[in-house]
Amino acid sequence: MMCDVGLPCVYYPGQCTAPVTVKPRLFTIVLLHCWQREYDKRPYKKFQFRRLDFEERIGRKYHCIRAFRIIVNFLLRRSLLEVSIWSVVVSHWDAKLLQEFALSLIRVWKIELKLMQLPTEFFVMLRLNAAKMEVVELSTPLSDQNVRMLREFLLVNKTLRTLNVSHCSLTQYNFALIADGVHKSGVRSLNASRLLGLKLSLDTASIIGSLLMQNHLVVLTLQHCEFTAQDMQPISEYLYRSKCALRELNLACNLIAADDTLFLMRGIAQGSGLELLDISCNSIGTHGGEWIAMYLSSCRMLQHLYLNYNDIGESGLNLILLTIKKESKMKRLNLYGNSFDARSAMIVRRLLDAEVLFHEVIDISYTYDEALQDYRIVPWR
Repeated sequence: MMCDVGLPCVYYPGQCTAPVTVKPRLFTIVLLHCWQREYDKRPYKKFQFRRLDFEERIGRKYHCIRAFRIIVNFLLRRSLLEVSIWSVVVSHWDAKLLQEFALSLIRVWKIELKLMQLPTEFFVMLRLNAAKMEVVELSTPLSDQNVRMLREFLLVNKTLRTLNVSHCSLTQYNFALIADGVHKSGVRSLNASRLLGLKLSLDTASIIGSLLMQNHLVVLTLQHCEFTAQDMQPISEYLYRSKCALRELNLACNLIAADDTLFLMRGIAQGSGLELLDISCNSIGTHGGEWIAMYLSSCRMLQHLYLNYNDIGESGLNLILLTIKKESKMKRLNLYGNSFDARSAMIVRRLLDAEVLFHEVIDISYTYDEALQDYRIVPWR
């Protein structure tokens, strides 16, 4: 026997009442309106739906037909700019419902469909409406069958500028189709993180280099792609060009070493207008930190540099800090996760006290340790 609080009833087992069953709430369009007013502001143009939040608040499981029909009816009635839907399974049994869902996204500028199971029929309908769609930013899951349809969508649509196909089980083989669609479209920002495969082939790196040369990408994100030295060469060759259009390059969580850092920093210093470089969670080491210190002052446009967790030793990190002078152009410098010593703390102290850098720019600070009788580095969030 259990009591109301869920504990075993020891003293009066006969008086222990059965738990009260809570009736699940009805899921209606009015309820979606109320939820939107909780997370959005006027004029209520941003819609989001999270399956986990739905099941927690409603008290029952999500139904792929009934619940999804309520969502689609809500989207059809509202004039929205952003639609974000997570963890929803879309069934292909109701073709009319799929068609209405595709129609509801025509006027939306930003579409984010994460952790979803979308049938191929949805991408077919998306392709049929591609010429009429006003989408600027698209994030969608993909399967092998849907990659080709997305490529055809890219060829027809003229408004898309940001494409996010990260964590979509893309392989180094079907990535060529996405790259071809991006090359022939107006996409300027591409996130293709976590390309699958035991090792990326040189052909994949060449495709990325060719894509940069011909498409004038402004933002490129390639995390968790196992990039090595030979993969960096096509990207570095593009950075050498004086007409390089790339402004943000994110290569975090790869296999970049010291030699790769030399290729990147030399390319940025000699010809690139790169403003953001993220090579955190790699293994550039102390030698790579020395290459960064050598070329950092020559990177005229670089304003955001992320070097967290790169096994940079104290000597390499101190050289990087010593290259930062008065009137620094840095807007963000992340160094935490590497090795520091007392000299590092003294350099950071001098930079902060002299207002060469501010606390909102760098992710580390200093403090006096009475046990060590000296200054040491502490994280600054």
